[in-house]
Amino acid sequence: MSKRIPLLILALLALSLGAAAQAPAVADLILVNGKIVTLDPKNPAAEAVAVKDGRILAAGTTAEIRRYAGPATQVLDVKGKLVIPGLIDAHLHFASGGQSLASLTFRGVTSVEKVQEMIAARIQELPAGETVNGSEYDHTLFPGQKWPTKADLDKVAPANAVVIHRVDGHSVWVNSEALRQSGITQDTKSPFGGEIVNDPATGEPTGILKEAASGLVKVKPSSKPSSLKDDIERGLVYAAKLGLTGIHTSASLQELEIFRQLRAEGKLTLRVYAWLPIDNLDRYIKLGIKQGQGDEMVRVGFEKAFIDGTLGSGTALMFEPFTDDPTKIGLPQYKEETYYALIEKAHKNGYQTGTHAIGDKGVNWVLNAIERAEKKFGAKDLRHRIEHAQIVIPADVKRFKQLGVIASMQPTHCTTDMRFCEIRIGKERSKNAYIWKTLLDAGAPMAFGTDWPVEPLDPMRGLYSAVTRKNIEGGFPEGGWFPDERLTMAEALRLYTLGSAYASFEEKIKGSIEAGKLADFTVLSRDIFRVDPKDILTTEPLYTILGGKIVFQR
Repeated sequence: MSKRIPLLILALLALSLGAAAQAPAVADLILVNGKIVTLDPKNPAAEAVAVKDGRILAAGTTAEIRRYAGPATQVLDVKGKLVIPGLIDAHLHFASGGQSLASLTFRGVTSVEKVQEMIAARIQELPAGETVNGSEYDHTLFPGQKWPTKADLDKVAPANAVVIHRVDGHSVWVNSEALRQSGITQDTKSPFGGEIVNDPATGEPTGILKEAASGLVKVKPSSKPSSLKDDIERGLVYAAKLGLTGIHTSASLQELEIFRQLRAEGKLTLRVYAWLPIDNLDRYIKLGIKQGQGDEMVRVGFEKAFIDGTLGSGTALMFEPFTDDPTKIGLPQYKEETYYALIEKAHKNGYQTGTHAIGDKGVNWVLNAIERAEKKFGAKDLRHRIEHAQIVIPADVKRFKQLGVIASMQPTHCTTDMRFCEIRIGKERSKNAYIWKTLLDAGAPMAFGTDWPVEPLDPMRGLYSAVTRKNIEGGFPEGGWFPDERLTMAEALRLYTLGSAYASFEEKIKGSIEAGKLADFTVLSRDIFRVDPKDILTTEPLYTILGGKIVFQR
């Protein structure tokens, strides 16, 4: 009998250890009673999700996930609301966007007279002779879509320099005082890649400076400039309200350090993939700065180049002249061979590149450069990107998949630019514009973003644009502009999540709701898969969750 007691104890101990091994981990946070779109093909829908140490433990039914609850677990009942992977904006200018929230903006202004009124009011608030800075004017909203002139600004600002950046960021509108301070006269030559627009009758500068010519503007700086850190912090608060958990943003080394500082201070409420200007490539090589350096919160991104301008400014690089100005085919920002050599150097040294290319010839040059680099130095998993890729000739569509080039696109550019696209390039070429469905069906890797502050930051505007191809403000045209290029909501959402994660080499750690990935979620006020498309625009995030922490609650 005494021999059986140790055996019984051993058996009970084994059972106890087995039960302990089967007990689920205790979660820090669980979301229950939700409608969860996971984007995980193995488990596409769920009701609940459990989180521990910033990562996803499991997604399943509410009953299954409640097993992960312990005494200290935070339980969030989302009451049937839609839960999606955290939204990632794959292309924006975050510090500039944050600055725009506090500056004079002319977004949506439809007349020169309204601009004048706003400038006159701002001057009353400023010290005498202070420069007036503004942004986001769009001359295509003015009657006749005519470019404004310095004379329009001189009427209300004879003594203050006025500098207003166009909504696309690729041209500026200035007054006579700004030209005087900058030393720009009728004898000033346009720089390579830029244009000082001159009046054909008088030869005088009109006050519009495009692309590289914008850099000639040198005016008295503001007496109360905002700091980069202030701009970024302002943007973080705004982005959290919009459900964003990640961004791919332009940055200087200084901005990159500010993001890291904010993380150390516990103020960073989204994940940052920061791209750097390619013109400093030699410096980065020397310093050993590489794509991917950093961690899950702040990471070095790609090397950013510009090959052309924009459609709105009439500076996108085209194979054929613009329909509304047959004397122009756009403004290349590099000589062709110089650009090819630059991409080859980046590729050789293992850098991902992202090139701003909007015109069809600009897109073609980027694909040519990447193809040449791969032939010369071998194909590598560098996931080179074309930022915008707005107009693509049919022969180039298949090259995205062949070369592994990511089309990093912004759906709201389509629904804004449709107002003037056919005026600029005609209806036939417009069929090749913003061809999301064509590229997706051809197997091109893709990612979605906004280009904030060129377009508003709200991702709901992007999703609406992707599934309707209708102008947001006007709701036209009925059925959508070139409707064959519309996406399903599932396709569009994937490009705002997994597509963006792939573009930063992070698809294994974010972009979908599955075990082991980072616990980044956006909880929405409406089911965007089922509502009338117009209701997507008024859908709001109820919660933004980053690494299992609620960073915004409406």
